[in-house]
Amino acid sequence: MREQRPDRLYLIADGPRADRPGDAMLCRETRGIVEALIDWPCEVTHDYSEINLGCGRRIATGLTTAFALLGEAIVLEDDILPHPYFFPFCTAMLAAYRDDSRVHAISGFQPLGRYAARGPVVPSTFNWIWGWASWQRSWRDYRFDLTALWGDEDTSRSLRDYLGDDLAYHWHSTNFSELTSGVDTWDFQWNFTLLARRRFCLVSTVNLVRNLGFSSEATHTVHEPRFNKSLKIHSAATSAPTMQSGEPDRFHDRLTARIILSDSAARITALRLLASFPALGRKLLPV
Repeated sequence: MREQRPDRLYLIADGPRADRPGDAMLCRETRGIVEALIDWPCEVTHDYSEINLGCGRRIATGLTTAFALLGEAIVLEDDILPHPYFFPFCTAMLAAYRDDSRVHAISGFQPLGRYAARGPVVPSTFNWIWGWASWQRSWRDYRFDLTALWGDEDTSRSLRDYLGDDLAYHWHSTNFSELTSGVDTWDFQWNFTLLARRRFCLVSTVNLVRNLGFSSEATHTVHEPRFNKSLKIHSAATSAPTMQSGEPDRFHDRLTARIILSDSAARITALRLLASFPALGRKLLPV
C-alpha cells in the first residue's frame, strides 16, 4: 500500500471482545502499527468500533458506511497480499464499468491461476472477496440477514437453474445454509446479492492476490484449501478493460467449482491445464 501511495484510505477495525482481557491492548497496538505506516500525504478515515461486533457485522457495517461516503472502493483485508498490478487493474475496471448494472464487482483472485480469455477479465458467478472492488450502486442491495431470502424451495430451484451446474450450486447453497446455523461472516450475503440480482463479477484472468491468513489463530480460515496452496501470483500486461461477453462464462465457472472443491493436487493441476486451453477443455468438460 505504501508503494501505491493512495490519496484516500478508509480503515475499518473491530473492537475488543469483552471476555478477552488482552484484546484492548492488541487492538490499540494493531491500529498504531497501521497508522504509523501511512507516511505519505493521504486523507484517512478511521472507522474503529469501540465494542466487538464480530467478523460479519463489523465488516458489513464498515463497508456500508465506506461505500456511502466514497461511491466506490478497492477493498483489501489485512491478510491479503496483492500484486502491484492489482491496483491499476481495479482502478481501470471501476472506471470502465461504473455505469454497467450487470457488473456486481471486480476481483483480483483467480483460483485457476490463469484463464485463457480475450481481455483481462472474465464474467463469473463466483464473487471472490480476496482483493476486490465495487460501487455503492451494487452494495446498496446488500442485506446482512438472509433469513427471509434463503431457504424456500423456489429460491433454491431458481438458483440451481441459473447456475446450471450441480457443483457450483453445491458450493453456493452450502455457504448460504451455513448462515442459518450461525456462522459469523459477511461475504456469503454479498455473493447471494450477485446471484439474486443476476449480475456477475469480473474476475481477473490471472491471479493477482495471495491470501496469507490461513493459520490456527484465524477466525474462519484455519485450514488452507488445497487449491490455494499451489496458487501463484502472476503479473499481467496492461490491456483495454474489455470483457469477452455480457454473460457469465459457464466453462470458467465449471472449472472453478471443480478446483475449489477438489482435494487432489493432480486433479487441480489438470483443471488448471484445461483453463489454459479452453477450446480443448470445452470438449473434455462440456458445459
